[in-house]
Amino acid sequence: MKYEYPYTILGIYQRSNAVWFFDYDDDPQAPHVKLTGGNCSDGYVNSALVTSIPSALSYIVGELMPFLPRADWVVGSPYAAITFSYEVARQMGARHGHTEKYPRDPKRMRWPRYAIPEGATVLQAEELITTFGTTLEVRRAIEEENPAPVQFFPIVATSIYRPPSLNAPRPFDVAALVEREVKTWKPEECPLHTQGSLALRPKEHWAELVKKNAV
Repeated sequence: MKYEYPYTILGIYQRSNAVWFFDYDDDPQAPHVKLTGGNCSDGYVNSALVTSIPSALSYIVGELMPFLPRADWVVGSPYAAITFSYEVARQMGARHGHTEKYPRDPKRMRWPRYAIPEGATVLQAEELITTFGTTLEVRRAIEEENPAPVQFFPIVATSIYRPPSLNAPRPFDVAALVEREVKTWKPEECPLHTQGSLALRPKEHWAELVKKNAV
């Protein structure tokens, strides 16, 4: 398949079937997303379907570059953010590194492979940001395990920022190409459940969600 650009950034995700939002104007009983932690959501982004297309990834990062400070190092997290942060580093002419997940606790990060020298500037890049949980954990791991003190820029680069509320406090500034609220609820508080919508795991039912809930 030949991919041609430019498109809008969200359009690239749409054409790659990599994004889904509940259509509140369509069938109220259409399915919605059940997240890994058990909560319900009215949106989901499957970034790997875009970051696996080199031409799309290069174009997206190229659109983001004018908004980023020049860094000596660019770091990211596993897994989709590895290729995203690498492409940021490549276009910036910087070094690249990424954290790894602890086998017994995938939410906890470690920094075993790289050593950022003292005085080097560091930019963090994540292909998707929701609650800053991963962002904060990456910084913790690098700050605690890097041999020298780390000088992070007070900004994080991302393709899509999709918090529960765009007005919520942010621990860092965010350079994002797309900002969109995505709501989450506990199952017993989910208004989509109340109107008869069935909650589906996105990885197992992605084709069904995308088909029934075209963006």
